[in-house]
Order: sequence, then C-alpha cells, then structure tokens
Amino acid sequence: MKLLFYFLLLSSFLCFGCRTSKEASPIAEADKITGSNNFEEPEPILQSLFDAKDRTISEDNIQKLLSGKLKLPDTVRIALYQYSPAQRNRYYYGSYTDEDYLKAQQSFIDTLISTISKSTRVSKVFLIPKLMVSSNPSITSMRETAVRLQADLLLVFSTTSDLYFKYRVFNKDEAKAFATTECMLMDIRTALVPFSTIVTKDFYAKKNDTDANLDELRKRTERAAIVETLTETGNRVVGFMH
Repeated sequence: MKLLFYFLLLSSFLCFGCRTSKEASPIAEADKITGSNNFEEPEPILQSLFDAKDRTISEDNIQKLLSGKLKLPDTVRIALYQYSPAQRNRYYYGSYTDEDYLKAQQSFIDTLISTISKSTRVSKVFLIPKLMVSSNPSITSMRETAVRLQADLLLVFSTTSDLYFKYRVFNKDEAKAFATTECMLMDIRTALVPFSTIVTKDFYAKKNDTDANLDELRKRTERAAIVETLTETGNRVVGFMH
C-alpha cells in the first residue's frame, strides 16, 4: 500500500514538472521574438528634407528627421563664416583701416582654425570670403555658398564682447572684459544642425609697462577674453567630432 502511495506521489510531481516546462517555453520564445523584432536601426538621412521655396517642413519629413540618423563622413572639410562683426570697435579708430583691429580679426580666425584642425577627422578648415555672401545671408544661401566651396560642414559663428574699466588714482588701472561666442555646425548634405554651443568667458588685467595708454589696456583685455571663447568653442567642436 505504501509502495502504491509513493508511486502515485512521484507521478504527480513528474506531471506537474512537465506541464510547467511546457507552459514556460512559449513565453520565453515569445520574449525572444519580441525583443529581436522591436529593435530597428534608424534610417539614415542622406539628403535635405527642407523645402526652400516655402521654408516649411511637411509632417512626414518631420517624422523622418526626428527618427532618422545623421552620419558624418570619416574626414570632413569645414567652411567658416563669421555671421556678424564683433562689437569691439569702441577702442579702434577707423575700425576697418586700423592696423590693430585688422590684426585682431586675423588672430581670432587663426585661433579658431588652429583649434578645430586638431581633430583627426578634419582634413581642411577654411574661411568663406565675404564677397561670396550677401550682407544679410540666410541659412539657405550660406549652405549654397559652402556647396560651391565643396565643404562637408559649415561652421557659422558670432562673437560679441563688452568691457568694464576702473580708473585708479594711486594704483594701476584695471580692466575686465566679457566675451561670448555662439556657433552652429551644419551638415551641408542634409542641412541639419547636429551641434551648436554658446561660450562666455571673462578676462581681468591691470595696466603694465607694455601698455602705451589706457586704450592699449582695454584692447589687450578684450582680445584675451575673445580668444578664450574661440579656443573653448573650437575644443567643443573637436569633442563633438570625436
């Protein structure tokens, strides 16, 4: 009698185990199938979906742009364009004919170009000539200009600055400058802007023996603040490229 009882108990355990394994198996298979089917690679964006005629984006193209994937070339050529003249003319007489002003302008461009060129993905960085762009350019016109120069990316930047000056009777004069650089990076093929940044820096200085007058102190302080913003902007672009 005991032997029969043990036999029936063992049979019930075996039947329960088989039923559990059969019920769990379809769930596991369904999870495996669902997990593999839910992951879809984003569709690559290969061309511009913006309509230049009416400057609107259709609903279908909005969905494609938001769900798509932008892939940059392994090596790129970057065209630079300074969108607006920097507000640093107060201490330069004649502005565009002032030697210090022209040298400062060139040093700012050189700083940005040399910093961006540190990226191993950047093969060439060049400045777009002013004569190729209208006085009031649009995103579309700047993109078309970059196409003529066979650039892969367009970096548009704008720099502004301001300066605070303290006159000391018995101590050396002091100056503190603030500068801000805004930039956006456009992919020429798709007209998308995958990167943008705003950098603000300040620089403090006292009058030294190399400053011939107070204007020299002001110029030196303002230039240093602007260079710091351009250097940081270039470093952020390099970081994005990597």
